[in-house]
Amino acid sequence: MVGAPLEGAALTERRYDAVVFDLFGTLVPEFTKEEFYGTVVEAARRLDADVERFREAWIASAVDRQTGRWPTIEDGVRGIVATLGLAEPDEHALAEALAPRTEMYARMFHPRPGALETLQELKARAYPIALVSMCAADTPAIWRASPMAPFVDVEVFSCETGLRKPDPAIYLAATQELGVPPDRCLYCGDGAYGELSGAEAVGMTAYLIRDPDLLPEDALRPDAEEWDGNAVDDLRELLDLLPAR
Repeated sequence: MVGAPLEGAALTERRYDAVVFDLFGTLVPEFTKEEFYGTVVEAARRLDADVERFREAWIASAVDRQTGRWPTIEDGVRGIVATLGLAEPDEHALAEALAPRTEMYARMFHPRPGALETLQELKARAYPIALVSMCAADTPAIWRASPMAPFVDVEVFSCETGLRKPDPAIYLAATQELGVPPDRCLYCGDGAYGELSGAEAVGMTAYLIRDPDLLPEDALRPDAEEWDGNAVDDLRELLDLLPAR
């Protein structure tokens, strides 16, 4: 068994009827702050924008990207450039500016160790599965082309729904589409955006998925919560809680 033993004997006796996963830092690796913001800095340089002002505007506009105010990531860059008083970049300039981000996603967007195996086993055990992700508009297409997507029944992306964690509505959107009450759902995430407390607030049982290879202070994990509840190092550990239905 990888990682620490699951805590709470009562949980091993409880029957869950569905599983809900976060995406970044859970099913796929989380970016480091250095790498993620490095792509933002490089975008500013390629657009001849002031690096610090562009970076500040990128951070300030996170909610706009996450809730679909800007339908594409390119629209978001146009919006930032406009706030800085610069001329609107053409399509070529936008592609060049976003190339480092595109490369980062292509390199990092792959199943974490155990993620694909866990999804496959849960599907074999007949568990409905949902994905609830805080993300910008370039994520859904990348996810849908991934080898994990066929095993997930319900997708709730913040950029498509306008809902954000830890708003109860984003979790309930998933459970309602699954047709499973929240208190019959197991939720697993890396703890960004207060997601674990948010999941438990609607009745789910939440588990933190840790990354032993990434220091917490290095991870891009906005609004990370202090969590002293259930935790695993490897998603496959969750299978002990989820016997065949």
